[in-house]
Amino acid sequence: MEELKPFRKQIDALDNEIIALFGKRFEIIREVAQLKSQKGIPAVLPDRIDEVRDRCVKMGEEVHLDPEFIYQLYTLIIDHACNLEENTKEYLQSREDVSQNGTS
Repeated sequence: MEELKPFRKQIDALDNEIIALFGKRFEIIREVAQLKSQKGIPAVLPDRIDEVRDRCVKMGEEVHLDPEFIYQLYTLIIDHACNLEENTKEYLQSREDVSQNGTS
């Protein structure tokens, strides 16, 4: 098992980077939700969902990743992002409703 340590260390380092990138991605999603809330734009835009997923599948294929795996992975990521946007928009709307009614 000792011979696996260097590989595990590399995998752990990559996992750290992936999680940090997810954190950044979803922070941007929260900012997008705020903008969409202000502009009355729906949280879910099906054309954009397809565009992102298709682009990622194509990029995955270019580095020899299974297209079905990338499709499923990005379906999960996008579903979470859409839920996050919807929840953020609902929260912002409820805060706005409270402030318009003069209560906090």
